Order: sequence, then C-alpha cells, then structure tokens
Amino acid sequence: MLLSLATGIFFFTWVVTGLSLSLGLLILIIGVPLTVLFFGSVRGLALLEGRLVEALLGERMPRRPQYTDRSRSWLQRIGDMFTDGRTWLTLLYFVLMLPLGIVYFTIAVTLLSLSLGLIWAPVAAIFSGDIPGIYINDVNVLPMAASPLVAIVVAAVGVLLLLLTMHLARGIGKLHGMLAKNLLVRL
Repeated sequence: MLLSLATGIFFFTWVVTGLSLSLGLLILIIGVPLTVLFFGSVRGLALLEGRLVEALLGERMPRRPQYTDRSRSWLQRIGDMFTDGRTWLTLLYFVLMLPLGIVYFTIAVTLLSLSLGLIWAPVAAIFSGDIPGIYINDVNVLPMAASPLVAIVVAAVGVLLLLLTMHLARGIGKLHGMLAKNLLVRL
C-alpha cells in the first residue's frame, strides 16, 4: 500500500506527459515516432506493473503480452497497438493509480500510526514527566495514571486496530489485484 503512492505518481506523470507531448507534437514530423514510442512504453510499463502486482499481491498475471499476428506488416501492427482496447485500458489504469495511491497511502499511514501510538502510549506514559494520559486540545481525556487497567485497554485497542489494519490491507490488495487484472490483461 505504501509503494502504490510512488508508482501512482510515476504512472500518472508518464501518461499525462506522454499524451501531452504526443498530441502536441503530432503536427510535426517528430510527433509520430514519439507517439509510437510512448504507446510502446505504456505496453512495456503495463507488463512491468503486471509483474509487480503478481509479486506483491499474488494475483496471477500472464507472463507475456499477446502479440498481434506476425503475418501483418509492421505498420499494421503499430496501427493495431493504437486500436487495441488493452492499450487504452492500461492508460486508464495508470491514471487511476494516482488517486488510488493517495487513498491507499493515507489509509495505511493513518491506521498504522494510530495503532502503534495506542500500543506504545502506556510505555510513553511511564517515562513522561507530565500526567500520563491521552490529550486532546490540552485536556487529559484518558488519564492512564488513574488506573493501570486503562493503560492495558489502550494497548489492547492498539493491537486490535493493528490486526484490523493488516486485514484491511490484505483486502485492499485483493481488490487492487482484481482491478489490475481486469484493466491490464483482460479485454
């Protein structure tokens, strides 16, 4: 989940920059080869993302992309690349990776920091010079010095939240793997 933010930023930037340059330079001679290279790179990145999804999420992805008919000329095969629905679905997947990466990263960091903070709050309360507890707006809403039972309950809630976070991460990974398989492979 944490890696998805970096890959999302890269893929989104690649697609937006590649499409902008390709469409903007199509009126010049250099635009056509640049567009062909961009769409070829998108197919290569889709294969790389498929390997990454397979390695990290366990979703089985095909080993090689399905090639077009070899009996066709290379110009016809380049044309097929532009009319293939998988190319356009891959572009959609890469654009979706940025908002999904932001959501995944936010969920992971928020829930992990909250659960680890709750787990270690009783330990920090022991070494704190202040009245130990959980403060909200400088008000001690849960004083841990009042009862050791409160400290145990806070740590237990933190452990439970950590376990729930891990299960949520696994579920999000399964859903993301299904999304990747449907947008990168199937048509």
